[in-house]
Amino acid sequence: MSSIKSLNQLIGFNKDFKTAINLYLSLNKKEKIKGYIPTKSSIAVLKDYLEAVVKNKEQATLLIGSYGKGKSHLLLVLLAVLTMDRNNTKNKEIIDELVEKISKIEGPDNYVCEMISELWKIRGRFLPILVQDNNSDLQQDFIIAINDALRREHIDELIPNTAFDVAVERINDWRENFLPTYKEFIIKIQEKGYLEDDYIDALNHYSREELDIFIDLYPQITSGSDFNPLVTTDVLNLFRGVSERLKEDYGYSGIYIVFDEFSKFIEGQNPEFIGKNMKLIQNICELATESKESQIFMTLIAHKSIKEYGKYLPIEVINLFTGIEGRLIEKYFITSTKNNYELISNAIIKDYNILADCKKTQKYISKERCEEFYNIPCFKSVFNKGDFERIILKGCYPLSPISAYLLLNVSEKVAQNERTLFTFISND
Repeated sequence: MSSIKSLNQLIGFNKDFKTAINLYLSLNKKEKIKGYIPTKSSIAVLKDYLEAVVKNKEQATLLIGSYGKGKSHLLLVLLAVLTMDRNNTKNKEIIDELVEKISKIEGPDNYVCEMISELWKIRGRFLPILVQDNNSDLQQDFIIAINDALRREHIDELIPNTAFDVAVERINDWRENFLPTYKEFIIKIQEKGYLEDDYIDALNHYSREELDIFIDLYPQITSGSDFNPLVTTDVLNLFRGVSERLKEDYGYSGIYIVFDEFSKFIEGQNPEFIGKNMKLIQNICELATESKESQIFMTLIAHKSIKEYGKYLPIEVINLFTGIEGRLIEKYFITSTKNNYELISNAIIKDYNILADCKKTQKYISKERCEEFYNIPCFKSVFNKGDFERIILKGCYPLSPISAYLLLNVSEKVAQNERTLFTFISND
């Protein structure tokens, strides 16, 4: 009965939203970082990204991997290394535990571990900016993201004063000091179908449409004056300015931008905004590439290369993507069969010393059993005998090698690859 229940759980995981890593909600959360299970392939990708920061190269990247491979979790670990507060003892303990895990997989050269230690001890941390596609206008999403990041780090004095903020201040000033002007303004926006609270809420969320309405109405209710505040809503200037101030005044190394679910953004583009949105991404890629002292990095996460979207999108949309294609370095997160068995082995926690002394288990992990299972072609074609014994026979115990093989194949066919596999194994 229990085995049937487990299989139903396995098949059902592809519909379970909780299996996915939400970068915005999981950023620098202890349990998420401690739950990371490194493999050879994930360490190789992590190495590329850490080396890019150390050498200030490849500042704009597109991380590509199919559903459930663990791209977001990998970026979560990278952000933990780059952005956690260095003066917090508990954070240091989390990073030390991460380094110990990686060292067991990486081998004797420990290059990744050394880079993590160097970045943690010598470099200032980065401000993590997590972009979420909530609007048609990407500029609005970037402004919200940098405001959220600065508030999260309690650096309120660097929160940029935008035209949206000035518009809200002007409306509040009319309400308190110029009541006739305020009443006239309310009548005007009601004629356009807005309630007062909804309209102001839209300005507070940096909606360009409502700001344009305000700019249009302003001369009508102020005897012909133009709304021309001495502030900027230009995303490039905002990000450059914040990065420089963080470096000069707060000891940061710069900013690290992550745009998760970039695939959904591409597939759901509004034709009205796509030209402006693609131009913005192109400009930010260039800004990152040109950054020197105050570093700027941007990583977009997608399920496939930009070229592959040609089958699904109109030709004019694809033409717009060519502008950013040359400015993004594509990084592929590819996992092998061997890596997947490593994931099972690392996820099943056991004391190998007790296992070796337990006579009851010896018939399952003996040399004879190793020889018997290793000669099966699906294992012999992938592993040498030593790795097979370490990773599958003993590492996947109490699963038998055949059970581990079936688990991988069932997961691949009916669920979400590594994500489902890990969630299934770690389930109580």
